[in-house]
Amino acid sequence: MIQADQIVTKRHIYKIVLTGGPCGGKTTGQDRLRTFFEEMGWKVYTVPETANILLSGGVKFAELTQKQAYEFQKDLLLTLLRIETVFFNQANASNAERILIICDRGAMDPSAYIDKKSWAQILEEVNLDQFSLREDRYDQHI
Repeated sequence: MIQADQIVTKRHIYKIVLTGGPCGGKTTGQDRLRTFFEEMGWKVYTVPETANILLSGGVKFAELTQKQAYEFQKDLLLTLLRIETVFFNQANASNAERILIICDRGAMDPSAYIDKKSWAQILEEVNLDQFSLREDRYDQHI
């Protein structure tokens, strides 16, 4: 029989990504999830929407040429991944037992705003693959 003191628990950092179109309730959902889990004693990190950060800084997507839009999507993906990595690193450094990271949009979201061929080219240029971004990066897509 296994005794309670023999059970070794491995801490897991849960990563959720909220995805969907504009004004779909992602940010509101992120806030509600954060409040719910914090009230249950979890340490919660909320990753802001990277596209919103860039677009609210003066980038006008409608004014971009096709080449500029391509570069924007590539920069957006790289920036998004870097911002997420900062939060992932902070979570790893935390002493909390129960940790949740909620991302407002994820690594696959930029693919919805660019044609498939260009998306594949971006992934090749930055040495990433779609399967890993979609299946390995997050524990749950909502």
